[in-house]
Amino acid sequence: MCCNAHAVMDLTLINPDPIVTNSEASLLCVNSEWSIPDVPNIGRDLALPNQQMSQHASHDDSHRFALKVTWQERSSDIFGAFYCGERSKDSSNKVYTVKMLDEATFCPESLTITVNKGELVNISFTRVKQVSEDAVIYKNACGKNRFGRSCKEKCNGGSCQSRVFCLRDPYGCSCATGWKGIRCNEACPPGYYGAGCKLKCECRDRGVCDRFRGCLCKGWHGQRCEKEGSQDVPPQVTSNLRDVELNYGITYSLNCSATGYPPLLHGEIMLLKPDKTTVEPTDTQTLSSQSTALFKVEKIQLRDSGTWSCQVNTASGYTEKSFNVDVKVSPTPLYAPTLNSSGPYHLVISINKEPYNGDGPITSVKLLYKSARASQSWSSIEVNGPLVKLEKLNPMTVYNICVQLSRQGDGGQGHPGPEASCSTAMLDLPPPSGVKLIPVSQTSLSLMWEPVAGSPEEERIYQVECSPVNDRSEKNIFLEVLRNFSSVDIKDLEPKQMYQCKVRVTCKSVGQWSNPVSAWTFSDELPPPPFNIQKSNITDSSAIISWSLEEGNSISSVIIRYKNSDAEDYSQQTEINVREHAVTQFQLRGLKSDTHYMVEIWAKNNIGVSQGNPRLEIKTRKQQDNHMSSYNFQSEGNMLLIAILGSAGMTCFTILIAFFIVLQLKRATFQRRMVQAFQNGVREEPVVQFNSGMLTVAKKSKSQPEPVVYPALQWNDIKFQDVIGEGNFGQVLKARIKKDGLRMDAAIKRMKEYASKDDHKDFAGELEVLCKLGNHPNIINLLGACEHRGYLYVAIEYALHGNLLDFLRKSRVLETDPAFAIANSTASTLTSQQLLQFAVDVARGMDYLSQKQCCLCLIKGGTPYCGMTCAELYEKLPQRYRLEKPLNCEDEVYDLMRQCWREKPYERPSFAHILVSLNKMLEERKTYVNTTLYEKFTYAGIDCLAEEAG
Repeated sequence: MCCNAHAVMDLTLINPDPIVTNSEASLLCVNSEWSIPDVPNIGRDLALPNQQMSQHASHDDSHRFALKVTWQERSSDIFGAFYCGERSKDSSNKVYTVKMLDEATFCPESLTITVNKGELVNISFTRVKQVSEDAVIYKNACGKNRFGRSCKEKCNGGSCQSRVFCLRDPYGCSCATGWKGIRCNEACPPGYYGAGCKLKCECRDRGVCDRFRGCLCKGWHGQRCEKEGSQDVPPQVTSNLRDVELNYGITYSLNCSATGYPPLLHGEIMLLKPDKTTVEPTDTQTLSSQSTALFKVEKIQLRDSGTWSCQVNTASGYTEKSFNVDVKVSPTPLYAPTLNSSGPYHLVISINKEPYNGDGPITSVKLLYKSARASQSWSSIEVNGPLVKLEKLNPMTVYNICVQLSRQGDGGQGHPGPEASCSTAMLDLPPPSGVKLIPVSQTSLSLMWEPVAGSPEEERIYQVECSPVNDRSEKNIFLEVLRNFSSVDIKDLEPKQMYQCKVRVTCKSVGQWSNPVSAWTFSDELPPPPFNIQKSNITDSSAIISWSLEEGNSISSVIIRYKNSDAEDYSQQTEINVREHAVTQFQLRGLKSDTHYMVEIWAKNNIGVSQGNPRLEIKTRKQQDNHMSSYNFQSEGNMLLIAILGSAGMTCFTILIAFFIVLQLKRATFQRRMVQAFQNGVREEPVVQFNSGMLTVAKKSKSQPEPVVYPALQWNDIKFQDVIGEGNFGQVLKARIKKDGLRMDAAIKRMKEYASKDDHKDFAGELEVLCKLGNHPNIINLLGACEHRGYLYVAIEYALHGNLLDFLRKSRVLETDPAFAIANSTASTLTSQQLLQFAVDVARGMDYLSQKQCCLCLIKGGTPYCGMTCAELYEKLPQRYRLEKPLNCEDEVYDLMRQCWREKPYERPSFAHILVSLNKMLEERKTYVNTTLYEKFTYAGIDCLAEEAG
């Protein structure tokens, strides 16, 4: 592609009336160089004082770039010298002509005379300098009714008669081809042709002379028919070039065919763009007399809109054919699509295709979508309306969506519009279980429930709804509880009123309500006494008492007092708890036979006991009088009792003997181990010395050991329960202790009987370290210690859920409950935020302890470097081998892990730095640890042998 920067106008000045005979006269200036899209200028040359160019020049529509001046009446400025030239004042490209009056006394035979400066001129007719044969207009002749250097202009009206054509020097002015005379209205005489009939035919009897084209010789060509072969045929564009609409940025390919003789060569067919740059053909194919040029225009631009031309320029002539190109911009929507509705497996999207940038009309609309978490390619769906439904999606997944518009034609597909994010709803959430409603006070209740397992990453909220059961006038109570809580206190209630409550979990979808539970608020008055007192099943030693209680009085217990009728005060009393279980009867036992009893029943609530309590009198039955039968029965009963007691005694005696033997064996074993432990020397002083909350550990150094103060526990305040851990020389038990007046669970560590003195010293050292550490929320803290019979007992906080490693492995729900994992599309019962919070807590605790361990949360309890031995690790770690990134771990977390694995210690981040980084990730609430269950999901491996060896 090139641009003809040095082109000049191809000017032709047409003088239809060189000898003015009537009132109307005109001049026409034509620019035949279409590569310069400019209209020329007409002016007067050598004007006399009374001759000014007063006529207005107008554009002539019969030619592409032409200017015309017309005189409607004869005046002084209708004759004289005129020029046609470029509008630039500095341009020397001008063409001159003259107009003369018909009544002038001097009528030259020639309109113009071309001479050199200083030569004599014969005005009658003499041309000193013959026009060069190189001028195309003379050499070949333009043919009938054509003019211009390239013969591409046509005369209006179908004839060039009576028109003078002027070119710039040295060509001057002449009549059109086939015409001569001062008025250019005389046809060429036989044997002459060309402009002004200046050329003579020399056909050598091989053809005829045509006054427009010269010799026409069949089978010969040339000015004198001296060349054998067909005559040159001017080129002609044969392609049907139609106006076309192109899209911005595409590659435009075009074929332009033309005929002529001799056949056209490569490069003689050109493509001209509106900005006057030319496009070179990539190839030219010639078949017979027709040549086809192949053009390829890369990246169509907006400035390419306008008129294009296929031009052919050869020695035989010039031709062109034009067509219009309209460049359009592909449409792009201005606004992002929006979410209309959603479900676990679908999204309904509003397209918002209008308004848009670019050109229409819109022929197709596509919605592009992909998962925001995955790096997969975009999927698309055709849209035929304002809404579209995306189906077969994953639950609880965020999707990126955008709209792509298209218009007709190649490259009409526009750029995707702005993106939006929306997420599918979670699966139908199950109702919370274990819902309980407990009264707290006269105006408040406490609602508790079990958290819904498998919480997703998005924020969940528990919705609570409570309403009074019997009072419909009072409005319902609605509360919202964050996902981190599983209970709520419902306050500002009415005393002595039953309320019914239910709870459900919600996020972007709404879960199911739990089964409603009911409870009464505490009463604000004394309870009414029990009523409907009944007695039944009375024997000689027992009786059953039943009663009824009025509901809604917060009655916590029923008190039964009874006495012998002869006694003054009630000597016996029992209290029955009716809050947790509705008990309505009780059996009195141990009564005397044939005796009158007075029974009184009370009700008790948070305010006090009832008043005006009912009383009931009962009489037990008499014993049987048949002494013989009684004696026989007693005799048989005594024999059976003796047999049972004898058997039980022998069994107990055997157990005691076995227990004594086992105890002696253990004592002997312990003594033997103690002897072995002290074979190296007898201690001069005890390893650990206790003194009321202080211990002193004997050390090898000669310096005086410093006593360690620890929080002391009383032996009687410790209630041991189960063994929860055991080693070679130590044992850990769960216990219930009392500290500072409060009861709490604790883990008690103690040494076994056969532990050596070094084991006792190490154990005392552990207590010393725990005392110096102090308390921190992210470590297991010391609760206290106790010395009993020479043994040390250390109490630490009890971890209800066990160690973190086992807790993480229990979260592998795909192994523990595959059905739940698949139904909820999750690989863990823990969310990304919970796992990241574990890492933050560990980092905070490790920062406090100045130790390390930070990766097990991400592989959910897997073994680091699973399957590798220690020897292999010692070999590969110096070679920069590191643990691969877990599949569910994002790059930010893995980069932090790799920083902790750097070879040089000073290059590793401190735990303070790790804590800052993890806190930042936690605040961003991004999915750094993906717990979503995807295809071919596998957990990190667990190497049990390696863990046991470790």
